[in-house]
Amino acid sequence: MPVQSKIKYVLFFVLLNLITYFSIQALITTNEFDFTTTLDKQIPFVPEFIWAYHTLIPVIGISMVMLLKRRDVFLTTFFAFLLATLVLSLFYIFLPSFYPRTAIVDVNLSTWLVSLTRIIDGPHNTFPSGHVTFSWLIVFAVYGSTYAKKCTWAKTAYTLWAILISISTLTLKQHYIIDVASGFLLAAICYFSIKKILMNRLQRPNYIEATAREELTGHGAGI
Repeated sequence: MPVQSKIKYVLFFVLLNLITYFSIQALITTNEFDFTTTLDKQIPFVPEFIWAYHTLIPVIGISMVMLLKRRDVFLTTFFAFLLATLVLSLFYIFLPSFYPRTAIVDVNLSTWLVSLTRIIDGPHNTFPSGHVTFSWLIVFAVYGSTYAKKCTWAKTAYTLWAILISISTLTLKQHYIIDVASGFLLAAICYFSIKKILMNRLQRPNYIEATAREELTGHGAGI
């Protein structure tokens, strides 16, 4: 699949997701659900995790454009992202939850970035976690890619990265434990549902032939 086409797909997804999310942030400001548990309260605030937290969009963009060379894997991932965006939006509209935030006392570069993040991203609409959902979606995509077959460390690296993203949502006090669990579950449902739905079309002779060429050459054949 041509790189130019993949870049257009990725930019479309990022813009759609940002517009949808921040529109909901502006329109849905009620805080009806608080999912705080005793375990949530015991998790410390660690501002240094903000640097990992903000790797989400760059890693998704680079991975989809550079690593997902097979069109079946790329398209499955793209439509799974769209489905996840739709489901997340419905939750944020009809199940508005919030995370009560406390003031940041110590001031350093990490806490400054946390404060800036909180200004941009409000405390409501936490369930499920979009960061967790999208990070695990790209993990499932990489697992199914040709790149992961050639580089044995890729699966481990991406899994550790997604775990780090998940932990960061908790230690930055952006999300609850239930947000993380539901985000992972949503990612699995969206990716494997789309994969199953597209399977019949992707198994047509022309797709099989194109995919075989991509496996051999490492380049996309277009769509």
